[in-house]
Amino acid sequence: MTHNQADVPRHHWLIRYYRAQLKFELHVLTALRIIPPPIAAAVFAWLRRTEVPKKGTTVNQPIRSKIVIPIVILLGITALILALVARWQNSPDQHTSTPNADVTVLPGQAESTAVRLDAWTRPTTTDPQEFAISYARAIWTYDTSRHSFTDWQDAVSVFADPTGAAPQVAKSLLPSWSEWDQLELRKAHATASDVTAETTPQLEKLQHVDYAPKGWHGFVIRGTQTTVLDTETTVFRRQATVGVVCAPVCKFWSASALVLP
Repeated sequence: MTHNQADVPRHHWLIRYYRAQLKFELHVLTALRIIPPPIAAAVFAWLRRTEVPKKGTTVNQPIRSKIVIPIVILLGITALILALVARWQNSPDQHTSTPNADVTVLPGQAESTAVRLDAWTRPTTTDPQEFAISYARAIWTYDTSRHSFTDWQDAVSVFADPTGAAPQVAKSLLPSWSEWDQLELRKAHATASDVTAETTPQLEKLQHVDYAPKGWHGFVIRGTQTTVLDTETTVFRRQATVGVVCAPVCKFWSASALVLP
């Protein structure tokens, strides 16, 4: 006997994948108070309304739609990430400084700008906590007498997958160009100590949602940054929220100066 009961219509698997990614992005950005809750609620409501496609679209849906819809959703996710970066970065300062334009490199300067500090080393590890701690050291350690700001940015971006917006997000917790100029004027350098990476109940909850990226872990990173400006030494307590994906080797996924409770 043939079973004639109609199955519940479903979107193409690729569409379901990107919808899940969008849900997770919205949860993270809303938890960090980067996207206002009303906007997130409206997007979630739209996702619920469109959870089940109209009858017949799964079988008869043109191949063009199957390709275009996931691309649109992916572009939406990318826009969210870029909005996140824009919020973290000091955009006016970033665009008003052009340190690499028409610069004459004097003898001996090329070597100094190629220095990579030991604290900038990206570990090859499957331990997300170790990776998060290494990232924290990289963003809180610098020496204006030994390297350029571009060297620092490049070293931090290496923690992320080179594709997509992740490298830009990885660099977002560094100072702005104008702040770096002031640090250079005062011959500043800084080291990080007592660095920890701990999860929180909210991050733990995000880790176990169905639409979280496979191998995602969230941590609140904390540490002590000792900074020397000219002859003045100051000590700061630093903290941030970091997302790491290990599948199985770990790589940077997201970061924010805001800390989840």
